[in-house]
Amino acid sequence: LRLSVLLVFITFIFCYSCYIWNKLHRDVSKEKGIKISAVALFDSFHNNETTANNSFLNKTIEVTGKVINVKTNNAGQTVVYLQSYDPIFGINCTFKNAVDSLEKNDVIIFKGICTGYLDDVILNNGELISKQ
Repeated sequence: LRLSVLLVFITFIFCYSCYIWNKLHRDVSKEKGIKISAVALFDSFHNNETTANNSFLNKTIEVTGKVINVKTNNAGQTVVYLQSYDPIFGINCTFKNAVDSLEKNDVIIFKGICTGYLDDVILNNGELISKQ
């Protein structure tokens, strides 16, 4: 009986680990994104975070907006900030792979996974769809 319980437990841990591994490594290029402007996405979270979480959290978002800043984070990833109507906060877009050709005032379409709202709307694991 103890061996059976141990085997069930080990099987559960293995299955759960596989689930988490696959969930954390989503490939947004293979997912259809919710299309929205940066201003509308920020407005959704700013006005009603609960409703916006229900609509966007952990979903693939394809956001169009004007670049106001380009940085590299501590992990070496390119991070782009898209403009909203707020003078300080906006959309924080972290790219899965490095992007070199982006500059302030570029208008881009970014596709990534929405992971929440902390003054900025956070999109991670993303890719550049187009630069206009």
